[in-house]
Amino acid sequence: MTSPMLGTVATSSLPVWLTAPMLTILTAVIVGRVAVVRERQVDRQTTWLLFWWLCAALLREGWLQSRVVDATPLTLSDLRLLTHAAAMLGAGALFLVVRALGSVRRLRSGAVAAVYALIVVEVAAMAWLSLPAREAGVAVEELHDWRTAVYLVVYSAHMPVAIAFAAVTCIHVFYRGDQLRSTRFWAALVLVAGLVSAFDHLTRMVYGVLLGLDRSNVFTDWRSESNDVLFLPAATLAALTVCVPVAVALRARLSGDPSAAVVVRLTPLWKDLSAALPAVSLQSATSALPSSVEREHRMRIECEDALYALLAHMPPEDRAENMDPVVRCGAVTRALEHRLAGDEPARPATTPTWLADEDELLRIADAWSRRPVTVGLV
Repeated sequence: MTSPMLGTVATSSLPVWLTAPMLTILTAVIVGRVAVVRERQVDRQTTWLLFWWLCAALLREGWLQSRVVDATPLTLSDLRLLTHAAAMLGAGALFLVVRALGSVRRLRSGAVAAVYALIVVEVAAMAWLSLPAREAGVAVEELHDWRTAVYLVVYSAHMPVAIAFAAVTCIHVFYRGDQLRSTRFWAALVLVAGLVSAFDHLTRMVYGVLLGLDRSNVFTDWRSESNDVLFLPAATLAALTVCVPVAVALRARLSGDPSAAVVVRLTPLWKDLSAALPAVSLQSATSALPSSVEREHRMRIECEDALYALLAHMPPEDRAENMDPVVRCGAVTRALEHRLAGDEPARPATTPTWLADEDELLRIADAWSRRPVTVGLV
């Protein structure tokens, strides 16, 4: 037996005919990204972010809740705890996405594991905090004691932190004069959506503290009745914005176009160099070129320009002609670190022949996707 309040706060208020297509879109984008977009760490964490959002959305669906409750020992209170766990893991993935975007070197697996391990420990603590409510079949808000406050504060604290890091990245876009107008538009959209989400979570924290003190007022009444109906539409919109690489990769694999295949091979290296050296490449402009031949030509030029800009930050041994491509990737990363740190470049050096070798560029691009965790960019 569950309380009416638990049924309200644990279940989506959106009708199935509206949520079904959005859940389908989320699932399709996740499957597509797992299949063809997995080279870069930031891409993998983006896919994890969508996956955790999908889990949270599914666990709020009434049709799924009834089937799970009937087929397992789990209660609606348990499913709500799992929903909160999925949302918290999504916040962790968002934090890692932002950190990967801002890091020259890949995030170490230990750092990634630490983020998720912290969340798992907190979920375990939330399970203990909510145990009296789950045993009674009520919402944790109905306890009206310190458990309510601590539970909702712990649950709600992660997303504002992740959004704060994302907001800093978006704000930096507006201060960089080399960004396209479309890039600034998407940054503004993410910033606005993030502010709305941060407001939602911060007000939930205040709401939890007031309920923990057993105080009710107009604010707590409003917060109790409000349901996050914008969560799934926002998650679906985010999925649509990151499905473009999936479409490009699938089209390249199915078309039999040699240039399209080269574009796919160059993309991880090109994206990372473009992100680190935005003055050399404008990703949106190059991606919008109408033909794969034009995109291949432009991406080759931009990769070569970026590598040429880094030559002045490479010692002679890192500019050697006969070097394993994986080792070359390490040299490129070190040069990027020196450049981004503002180190003075060395004296101008002659251009090595490998920089103008089209086949060597492809070998470097292939090695870039296979490089070890201690060597590469995001």
